[in-house]
Amino acid sequence: MPEVAPAPVLIVEDDATYRRAVERLLELGGYTAVSVGSANEALNYLATGAPPCLIVLDLALPDIQGDALHATIRSDPTLAKTPVVVLTGQADPPRLPGVFATLPKSGPPDALLALVDAACGRASGGGCCPS
Repeated sequence: MPEVAPAPVLIVEDDATYRRAVERLLELGGYTAVSVGSANEALNYLATGAPPCLIVLDLALPDIQGDALHATIRSDPTLAKTPVVVLTGQADPPRLPGVFATLPKSGPPDALLALVDAACGRASGGGCCPS
């Protein structure tokens, strides 16, 4: 039986250096990561790419703010249950309904990996991401 590729983690972050750092962290953690630099790129990927097991979302994006992107994702029946982790530099970010977790960008990398593990099912031994 052919091996099924794990679902990717979608990173939506406009800062290219930070986006690449998160992508590399997830790859080192054993995940497939896809990263985009804007909300419109994220919407395009979500319409045409492999469904992600998790979306890591920055709130300050150049085209559409992250909270509006989150609302759009939640309104789409095919995406509504996709977990979202907000990764933000804002000191007091808005509380978005249905968000799996919110982390500061200055937080420890292992905290993000633990959330990805939990959201993608690795912590429980199931889910869509690699074990």
